[in-house]
Amino acid sequence: MGKKLTILFLAIGMLSGLSGFYVVDGFQAYTNSQRDTTALAEHCGGQLPVYICVKAPNSLFSAFYPSDVAVQNPLFAVIYSSATPMTLIINVNIAGFTQTLTQTVNATSTSQTADFVPPLLPNVLRNLTTDDPTSLHVQVTDMNKRIYYLNDSALLLRSRWLMRWVAANRLEIGAWVTPNDPAIGALVTKAASHLALEPPPTPDAMVGYSNASSGEVIAQVDAIYDALRLDYHMHYVQASIPYAGPGSASAATENIKLPFEVLQQRSGMCIELTVLLASAVERIGLHAEIVIVDGHAFLGVAVMPDNSHFEYWDAVQVNNNVAGDSANISTDAAYQRDMNQHTIVDTIIISDARNAGIQPMIN
Repeated sequence: MGKKLTILFLAIGMLSGLSGFYVVDGFQAYTNSQRDTTALAEHCGGQLPVYICVKAPNSLFSAFYPSDVAVQNPLFAVIYSSATPMTLIINVNIAGFTQTLTQTVNATSTSQTADFVPPLLPNVLRNLTTDDPTSLHVQVTDMNKRIYYLNDSALLLRSRWLMRWVAANRLEIGAWVTPNDPAIGALVTKAASHLALEPPPTPDAMVGYSNASSGEVIAQVDAIYDALRLDYHMHYVQASIPYAGPGSASAATENIKLPFEVLQQRSGMCIELTVLLASAVERIGLHAEIVIVDGHAFLGVAVMPDNSHFEYWDAVQVNNNVAGDSANISTDAAYQRDMNQHTIVDTIIISDARNAGIQPMIN
């Protein structure tokens, strides 16, 4: 009897260890992305001889999805097998959000995995400003269109306004920098009319780095700043950024509107005005960075294409009708003070985000 109990306890221990491994493995896969606050879900079934398991998150931050597509981050996994070898066609889409992605696979008795990141429907993010309950649709058929698995599992799409401030997501703020939006083109056009009023040296047009001195680069950013001040009568709204920096394990969410919305409403908090300025800067080919200090953000721009020197602009000063060149001088001084006092939380370079596959949320 004692021997049997020992064997039983050993078996239970082995099963607990194995289950613990899978829980930890799944948890690590989830925490490595640190994008959501819900666990992964698993949906299994299928008509014999086929067996299917679908692994997917319960919710997604929609603002991050374009970069997931760009880098093929495996958000959804379909595990398949068949007691009788056969060719299967797997179709996956998020209802009302993505196109259908199809993979043709050869199923055997050995479990295999196919990863899916379906491409977005055109312009779908522009209107996704509230959380949207939808579903992940998975259909598996054979070559004769016989259905072996069909399931719609609940999936919550979080509003595209929602940024989750956590170290692993720091570059995702680049999704809010939208240089190709027509509204940004209109801003840059208005800014060009202010070039002649900027302190010399000034270029004849918004030329980026092309044949431009560092002073001419500064003049272009001053002109963009002055267009917000004079043409859009932009108003700064006080709000704190809940981001503690890359060394922190804390996480918080924040609603951040896109630049075209900020231009429409003619007001925005510091991070919104900063990504707006960064969008216009990137549109003319300049390198932008977002500097975050405790609860606040402002713009940095490389005045030479090699990123060897940056100048700074803080949009908070639009409320006091401060001109772009004066805002540049005072923010440069503030940046130096923050450096000396070691109060800079993070510096996020937009080109780093692009190199990491993080695309503008809309074009």
